[in-house]
Amino acid sequence: METCRAPHRRVRGLALAISSLFLLACHAARDTAPPAGVMPAALAPPPPIGEHIRFTFTDATPGSPGAEPVFAVITGRDRAGRFCRVDRSGQLLPCSAADNVLPRGGRGWCDYSIPLQAAPYLDLDRTQALDSGRVYLSVGEPLWLRVDETSGGLVQPDPANASDPNQSIRYDWIELTLDGSGFHGNTTCVDQFGLPIALSVAGRGDPDHPQGPVGLDEARSALFQAYRAEVPPAFQVLAQAGDARILAPAHGFDAAGAGRDYLKPYIGAMWERYRAEPLVLSPDEGTFTGRVDAGDRLVFTRDGDPAPYIIARRPTTQEAFLGNGVLAQGSGTEKVLGAQLAALINRHLLEAPGSWRDASAYYLLDPCNQYARFWHRHGLGGRAYGFAYDDVNDQSSSLSVPDPLEIHISYRLD
Repeated sequence: METCRAPHRRVRGLALAISSLFLLACHAARDTAPPAGVMPAALAPPPPIGEHIRFTFTDATPGSPGAEPVFAVITGRDRAGRFCRVDRSGQLLPCSAADNVLPRGGRGWCDYSIPLQAAPYLDLDRTQALDSGRVYLSVGEPLWLRVDETSGGLVQPDPANASDPNQSIRYDWIELTLDGSGFHGNTTCVDQFGLPIALSVAGRGDPDHPQGPVGLDEARSALFQAYRAEVPPAFQVLAQAGDARILAPAHGFDAAGAGRDYLKPYIGAMWERYRAEPLVLSPDEGTFTGRVDAGDRLVFTRDGDPAPYIIARRPTTQEAFLGNGVLAQGSGTEKVLGAQLAALINRHLLEAPGSWRDASAYYLLDPCNQYARFWHRHGLGGRAYGFAYDDVNDQSSSLSVPDPLEIHISYRLD
């Protein structure tokens, strides 16, 4: 499962009746970065990190770093479970509906973005905790976020929602948690790809040998070109016109279109196979033997356990891509088995589950998650978060570092 999947509230069906001139004026009021093509003035060297965790942001675009303004938003939950954001001075501040001060479409929106040309690093007190966090990067203008007046939840960008006010903005994010055991985070393509982002993290115990980098370090334009050249026709539709983003199939396959049942024939064939013969799964928790019963349930047993473990029905294509629904129900052990099944289906390996630890056996046959396959082919070290359970067999772009000193995030705009 994805390491830091945040319980973010999504924007749904916003009516955006506002002119493009007003949009530009609103963003210009909080865009303190220099205009495109103008390099910012030389910045003073950053002070020693001291008792902080430093976020360092680097524009790795060859030849023209700083040519476009880039903005960061750091958000998550504090120890009390409140939605919070990090301000430009590194303070962790609770989100409040009173922050919805920027008008758009008849609603108020928050000014939580930090212009990186003016602040390429940010120091957070190392005693702070941040759960289910995200670090967003947006190009050209800040992201539109708001605090829901009823729930107090932070409404964040939804790349799958055509009415989301951030649809025309190039953006992407990393996910992270900071807690008593350190940093846990990852780059992600689980929902979409918008920007090439690479992540590395240094710990205080060995600052000269950071973990990573993970993520992507190729040119953005080259990745779009390669995606269209390398994936089969069914996945071509996921690359949006104008190259704003590439949606994950769980979001980009039209619910009423051909992609809705992309994995259905494979899942159906495997369900019938394991009605006739046993399915043996061997995650770290032990060996489980399953069969499909007369009720179409996949029923597993493990030696010594008093009761079986049940996957209540065959998953849909959407559930397999997302790793949710029937694959994320029941006891903790049943959820482990659901994660194994999701990974085997996405990688087209359910007919050969004994090879689940062999990454060279993944994505060799269709139907499989060709979107995830692409990001593994281009991800640093072959690692990527291309679907929700890409951490099965440690294939994801996750890093865990005790007592982090510096979190380095680089990006490319070309």
